[in-house]
Amino acid sequence: MTTTQLHLYRRLLREINRQFAPASKAKVWSAQLREQWLEASRNPEPNANNLMAAQNVLTFMSNNRQYKELLAEFNPKMSEGDRIEKTARRVGLEAP
Repeated sequence: MTTTQLHLYRRLLREINRQFAPASKAKVWSAQLREQWLEASRNPEPNANNLMAAQNVLTFMSNNRQYKELLAEFNPKMSEGDRIEKTARRVGLEAP
């Protein structure tokens, strides 16, 4: 495993621990990541597509966490219904 791959793996583990506060959920996701990472590392030729996909997942997770933090900080009085509608509109859906 190269240093770039190891760095990406560690960043993914840190982001999983930040995303899933209850330790039980974080352990499940960490175990799944570890299993997939070990399976991919057994392959003698590293697949650039897998590394790109892992980087994309990391980017999505960190940006999603930052969005939630900013939303909570700047819209503290928003009701749960308003929050659901705003999230639905963000992904192109209309909430009833």
